Amino acid sequence: MFVQDRGRTPVMVWYCRTMPRKVVPLETGERYHVFNRGVDKRVVFHDTEDYVRFYESLHLFNTKDPVISIRAARRQDYTDVESLVTIEAYALLNNHFHLVVRQDVEGGLAEFMKRVAAGYTCYYNEKYERSGVLFQGTYKRVHLQTDAQCNYVTAYVHENYIVHGLSEPQHLYQSSSLHMCRLRKSKLLRATDGTSDMMYDQQEVRKLAKDIWAERQIRKSELLE
Repeated sequence: MFVQDRGRTPVMVWYCRTMPRKVVPLETGERYHVFNRGVDKRVVFHDTEDYVRFYESLHLFNTKDPVISIRAARRQDYTDVESLVTIEAYALLNNHFHLVVRQDVEGGLAEFMKRVAAGYTCYYNEKYERSGVLFQGTYKRVHLQTDAQCNYVTAYVHENYIVHGLSEPQHLYQSSSLHMCRLRKSKLLRATDGTSDMMYDQQEVRKLAKDIWAERQIRKSELLE
């Protein structure tokens, strides 16, 4: 049961209290909010090439077939592949990322995130002449159990730049699924492939994102009291 507090919606209260303190079981057909950030909060996306490389891995590593490398994956035909997960929203900020995904096959999400993290870390370490881990431990996940939770988190991810009080890089459409929703050209988001009509109220979602930002400020002020 959700409890209203200081005018917050029940879903806001749920989201603020839901933290990945324990391992969340993964079930096929269920949706999850997946996120992680750079170790020591370091920047993991420095330029356009980095954003594009991570975005590309979200597409090319999402297959049940074995993937040797991203170079080999680029040569594959992805027309009828069986995916590990369905990506419904994503956001890439300079030091962290968010995904809303549905697991399509048993063990699919774990395998997908292992490929994405390992592949991008190898790319990053080679490019920036470093070694060691890049992300802060294994990925974090929250099970989205209701439509209200899923809608709330999808809005949070779509408009994550607003949530963090940042300006969205309009030229870099790979940084946010919201761009893809507008352009209807994503290889990741099945709902934007032009075969279905999207019902996306950007004004409403942006307002919710601003409410989330305000909620974050309330939480910060509470910590200082």
